[in-house]
Amino acid sequence: MEKPNILIIGSIFMDLIFEGIPKLAEFGESISCKSYSYVPGGKGANQAVAAARAGACVTMVGHLGDDYNGHILWNNLNNLGINMQDTPLNPNTLTGLAPVLIEEKSGKYASYNVMGGNNLITPEQVKQALNRQKYDMILIQLEMPLETVYQTFEMASKQNIPVFLDAGPAMTIPLERLHGIFVISPNEVETKALTGILPDTLEHAQKAAQKIFEIVHPCHVILKLGARGAFYYNGITSKLIPAFQDITAIDSTAAGDTFGGAFATAYCNGMTILDAICYANAAAAICVSRKGGEPAIPTASEIYTFLEAHNISLNTGGF
Repeated sequence: MEKPNILIIGSIFMDLIFEGIPKLAEFGESISCKSYSYVPGGKGANQAVAAARAGACVTMVGHLGDDYNGHILWNNLNNLGINMQDTPLNPNTLTGLAPVLIEEKSGKYASYNVMGGNNLITPEQVKQALNRQKYDMILIQLEMPLETVYQTFEMASKQNIPVFLDAGPAMTIPLERLHGIFVISPNEVETKALTGILPDTLEHAQKAAQKIFEIVHPCHVILKLGARGAFYYNGITSKLIPAFQDITAIDSTAAGDTFGGAFATAYCNGMTILDAICYANAAAAICVSRKGGEPAIPTASEIYTFLEAHNISLNTGGF
């Protein structure tokens, strides 16, 4: 079976990661950190890396500055085998920069994003990519102009290409123009922003998923619930696919992006929706057990080794 062709439209950032933070600073307060590092990131780029490492043929549509960080990020993705033909290096903008602060005890993070070229991703770039080849799935996020998000979905619908929306970062957006999307997948904070309901219990997760379904009528709602796993709803069936509990979370950066890229690849390779979610849970579990966003994203071999160690056998489709 041929590798699936997956199109990712979205953000590319250089992450400036501060590690060993005892707590987040208050205004006017200085906090000492143990170290810092520069790591390629961005929700779109992370999804692209996750899909590529899981075994997909990936095309990336983004927008970078023609600066030092831009060239580093473009070459990094290109060297991973990701098609960067539709991601320009623009001398009139800055490359996106995201300082990421990681709390030492919990592994949770906060990020402050300078959007730069990510604000310049256009529907025309997406159209060019769609004109070049056929895709099995498109992945999008909200770290780009909202009109590009909507028009991407509309163009994909005309070509019968399923679209997976990672509904992050958290914001309140009109959902009506996404009516009929294949998958909408917010995390806990994003779910609250979209529905007003924090999915802190299964009952609340059910209510939030139902509310999203009533507005959007997607094929599938997948709520990412962190250490609890993923909650699935399709208008009839609801199910919690639990996370792996024997993992020590070190850094949750890129975990949700890893979930999306791994899920898309697994599903397009023939897995059932629930098996693809389990596969994506495993990929995210590996990711959070490592430091550093993109470098923590696992390969297909690592994911299968992890699943075998947990005595889980999935419908492997074309893997």
